[in-house]
Amino acid sequence: MHSYPELEDELVNIVTKEATNEEINKGRTILEKYGYTQDMSLFEQPTLKGLYINTILKLGLLTLLFIIPLLLLIKGEYSKIYSKITKVSMAAERVMDNDFSIVLPHDSDGDFALLNHQFNQMANRIKASLEHLKDDKIFLKNIISDISHQLKTPLSSLIVLNELMLNDKNMDKKTRNEFLSRSLSQLERIEWLIVNLLKMARLEAGAIEFKFDIIPLAQAVEEALCALDVKIKEKRQNIIISQLHENILFKGDKDWTAEALINIIKNCIEHTPTGGDIYIHLDESPLFSRIIIRDTGEGILQKDLPHIFKRFYKGSSSVKAESIGIGLALAKTIVEAQNGIISVKSQRGKGTEFTVTFLKSVI
Repeated sequence: MHSYPELEDELVNIVTKEATNEEINKGRTILEKYGYTQDMSLFEQPTLKGLYINTILKLGLLTLLFIIPLLLLIKGEYSKIYSKITKVSMAAERVMDNDFSIVLPHDSDGDFALLNHQFNQMANRIKASLEHLKDDKIFLKNIISDISHQLKTPLSSLIVLNELMLNDKNMDKKTRNEFLSRSLSQLERIEWLIVNLLKMARLEAGAIEFKFDIIPLAQAVEEALCALDVKIKEKRQNIIISQLHENILFKGDKDWTAEALINIIKNCIEHTPTGGDIYIHLDESPLFSRIIIRDTGEGILQKDLPHIFKRFYKGSSSVKAESIGIGLALAKTIVEAQNGIISVKSQRGKGTEFTVTFLKSVI
């Protein structure tokens, strides 16, 4: 418009209002003279061609500037993730090889920290399960070995007695009755052994569910004495009871507690001479309920005291050849399964005292 001011009014009218078909066709004719046709691509126009190329180059450069760091960042993060996955994989292989010494770090935040924590927990549980299975296997092996060993002696005696009676057709009635009595004694011993071994096996395997009822401790004592009444009368022993009050309570299983007391009192009966005394005393405090059982028997050597609650242990001072050594071990297992404590003290020639304590703080 600076070059052709006389066309100002005409150009303004064309720009500010819709051109006519005649004007449009005339414009196309003029543009064709300068190489601008209707079919020409937008980017073939000389004015826009350079701008297009510059724009493409700039966009490409900007894209590279963003993509390359992004790719490097992704690669770095991927490497970190891959490294963490590899550590978990290698740790899993070591656990499968029974190597539980590896511990994955879980002291940070994030999903991998949670994964590592759960992996460590899984490894610990697998380790505990394997150790439990190993202990069960050892326990089963020991219990079978113990049963075999303990049954060997009475079974051998039975075989000998039966062979003697079978081979001696002229055996007098008194001798035969004596052999039958000894056979019966051995059979009773075998029965007692098997029953108590099975009880111990069930207890140690956790197959027994104890009842935890609030009951008088005297009831368990009376039940135990009733079961041992025949043995007590056979040896004409005196059971001296003090403080057998119904108001002394404990929380536990009456029948299994009586079973434990039977074995303790039976041990006192066996190691107390005929006509001897056995004292039973109950007491309690705000912290515990307690049973004290004391005999006037032979006593236990100090070197044997730490071992008398071990299964099949026979003290060196024991004079009973038929003693099996399972009763006190069974009593200890029962008492401790009910959150109780069993202890013993003894003096050679002056008797033995057993104390069974049930803590009230754990009730």
